[in-house]
Amino acid sequence: MADIFEEVEEGLRQDRLTVLWKRYGIFAYLAGALLIGGVALNEYLKVQSERTTEQNASRLEAALTEVDARNYEAATTQLTTLVGEDIAPSTIAAHYLAGVRLDGNGDAAAASTVLESVVGEAEDPSEKLALIKAAYLKADSMTREELTGFLSPLAEDDGPFGALASELIAAKALQEGDVDFARREFNFLRLAQNVPPGVMRRAEQALETLPPVSSEVSAPSEDAAPDDDTVEPEPTADEVDAPDLQDTPIDPATDENSEETPE
Repeated sequence: MADIFEEVEEGLRQDRLTVLWKRYGIFAYLAGALLIGGVALNEYLKVQSERTTEQNASRLEAALTEVDARNYEAATTQLTTLVGEDIAPSTIAAHYLAGVRLDGNGDAAAASTVLESVVGEAEDPSEKLALIKAAYLKADSMTREELTGFLSPLAEDDGPFGALASELIAAKALQEGDVDFARREFNFLRLAQNVPPGVMRRAEQALETLPPVSSEVSAPSEDAAPDDDTVEPEPTADEVDAPDLQDTPIDPATDENSEETPE
């Protein structure tokens, strides 16, 4: 009797599975198809990405060949296209395009504009380097405050890019006459860690050229009013005994004899 009940329950379960499969089996087929298609699509995109990267690298290499040959017009066209497409080598292409603008055309403003276009959030090294280069190109036309704001993305950087930014700001402060600020910044760069040797050496050279810190009290000027507590010097013995010529009466006879002409 127990076996009969088990067979009945088994049959009912199979009937339920058959109904469920007929109702939802299509989703299982779709899930399998999506899984297989996703793997195939991922492989296809991977191959396409590698192919595109190779093509872009070839385009960049061709542009750099034109730069080396000093064919600046052709190089500018190719590099501008790469920068405008916002692809993997765009930032690198921007560095070379800025060099062409500066060396080939002598246009510092255009070079700075190209570099600023790829700075973004200044997160990766190529973006940070673009920001530093642009700052050097614009430093002469900026105040120290403007330059500090321009380099603010590197304010928290404790590596070489932050050191370069601090060096440039200190040099600008020295140019504007703020010697104390420049001395503090150069001293920091001379002693801080993670500072490139070149920056450290230039900081030491800058400190050697700065005027020394003066701790002497400046002498009072000659026109300054005398202090009420100043003690006047006592007269000497000769000054006491010497007669006052202005108060000494003149003997008329002596004066007359002195005017007579000898015969």
